[in-house]
Amino acid sequence: MIDNHLIEQIRAANDIVEVIQGYLPLKRAGSTWRGICPFHQDTNPSLNVSQTKQIFKCFACGKAGNVYGFVQEYEKISFIEAVKKLAQRAGIAIPRFERTKRVNTKREQLLVVYQTARDFFAESLQRHGDEALEYLKSRQISPETAQNLQLGYALGGEKALLNHLMKEGHAVALLKESGLFGNYRGNVVDLFRDRLMFPIHNNTGDVIAFGGRQMAEGGPGGKYINSPSGELYTKGNELYGLFKSKYELSKADKALVCEGYFDFLRLWEAGFVNSVATLGTALTKDQIYLLARYTKNVYMLFDGDTAGIRSATRGAALCMAIGLSPFIVELPPDSDPDTFLLEEGKEAMQQRIDSALPLINFVATHPQVEGDARERIDLLLEHIRQNQDAVQRELWINDMSDAFGVSTSALNSRLSSGRQAFTRQEPQSAPAEKPAPEEFLEERTLLILSLQSAEYYKVLATELNEDYFNNMQCREIYQWLVKHIDPDVVGSPADILSNIENTHLRDTLAELLLEDPQQLRFEDTLDQVKIRKLQRDLEMLDKEILSEPHDVGLFQKKQELMGVYRRMTRKVIHKLPY
Repeated sequence: MIDNHLIEQIRAANDIVEVIQGYLPLKRAGSTWRGICPFHQDTNPSLNVSQTKQIFKCFACGKAGNVYGFVQEYEKISFIEAVKKLAQRAGIAIPRFERTKRVNTKREQLLVVYQTARDFFAESLQRHGDEALEYLKSRQISPETAQNLQLGYALGGEKALLNHLMKEGHAVALLKESGLFGNYRGNVVDLFRDRLMFPIHNNTGDVIAFGGRQMAEGGPGGKYINSPSGELYTKGNELYGLFKSKYELSKADKALVCEGYFDFLRLWEAGFVNSVATLGTALTKDQIYLLARYTKNVYMLFDGDTAGIRSATRGAALCMAIGLSPFIVELPPDSDPDTFLLEEGKEAMQQRIDSALPLINFVATHPQVEGDARERIDLLLEHIRQNQDAVQRELWINDMSDAFGVSTSALNSRLSSGRQAFTRQEPQSAPAEKPAPEEFLEERTLLILSLQSAEYYKVLATELNEDYFNNMQCREIYQWLVKHIDPDVVGSPADILSNIENTHLRDTLAELLLEDPQQLRFEDTLDQVKIRKLQRDLEMLDKEILSEPHDVGLFQKKQELMGVYRRMTRKVIHKLPY
């Protein structure tokens, strides 16, 4: 085990804001920092980080903790692994200790299989891959790039990888489920044979799949073979190269999205290290959510032919639904990123990127985009409609008005009519949100003030008991506090969270620790006043809709007010530990 004092020393040496900024961008917002939460499909900055208290909390999904908790959750690693990772970052040595944890789960076993396979392919490239190395040379891919991106070679034998993995002690039953093998006449055989191998990593660096390319045209099995979806890998959920480029995406605040392996290799070779590839598929929402962790600016860099342009346009439109800013980098009709860089060079590519058009302007003007003006407008509105940010929607509507020469009122009418097709037409009553009794606000306020003051906490722990807390969640927090926290040694917020194993309790407590006690009463009261005003406005709108049931503008206004109402009530209810 690692000594508790050393664990605290390592935590103190790793500022939580600096650590999180290594994973995703944060912006200062008053006394805290905010960013896009990586733990759910977040489009508005919901992640709050307190540099003073050294804790984080997402007010949308509820994830919370100190710097160890963030690294654990983000990297999907154990507490001990997070400690070791942060110790290395801080330059603190940890005494060697015996690892007693066994690899038990099927997922863990498969990760070991894939790591072993990657090493085997990489070694085979150097020892037996003359043809593959020559092929890379012919494609002008340097040995340094091949090594950096862990390229490999699958031998031509039917059981080369199988025999190696069995020799390493992996069970045949597990290997059959790994996606690395096929069945030929009742025999287990290697899926990848005589191919240049591209390891596919997840966001934390684990190898979870492979792509294999033929080096001779017209051979059996097709030009490319990719691992099937399985325990580790789902097609459309990962981006090739993201593990290598994710920090560069944040640094550049821009992602270059290409289609294929060699497009990515060529971009990387040319110094465009803020690139990712879609693994030969159209860009998916899951992939866009991955990009949103690092940047809001997505540059689609697909082939210049009609198919490439239309695929890039569809993927870019999906970005709008999630709230990202999409651009289209246009290449010549007979070109792709690989060939363009080889023929025209890095400077020409940079010029293309710098002159990339925002999606709206591209869709309005490019002749190869599908459909007439009305169909192109509908393509954009379909995805703008899904975006929950009313300000962003209005900005895009203004841009569309300029690009297409159509009035904003006509576009808004079409936008709302499309939304009406998916909503009920009759008036809706304000949602019956759970009320916010004053006693719960008082219990919550008492806990917040006590957690931020040793003097208050001592009163809480010595003069009260659990019967003072009527709300069950408040009572649970109180019970944990008096059991684990010494009134004479309260400790910092990060210290308090370090001792909580119950995830739900930790998340709730982190929210209380992040509160500013000076503002609490005012903000709570202000929110309640705003909610009451919204309720009155919604009641008035219901009456207007009853008298004018065909007025689309009233429905649109109702939908917007309902959205504001839900956000406000969720904000208040979320503060109450029901």
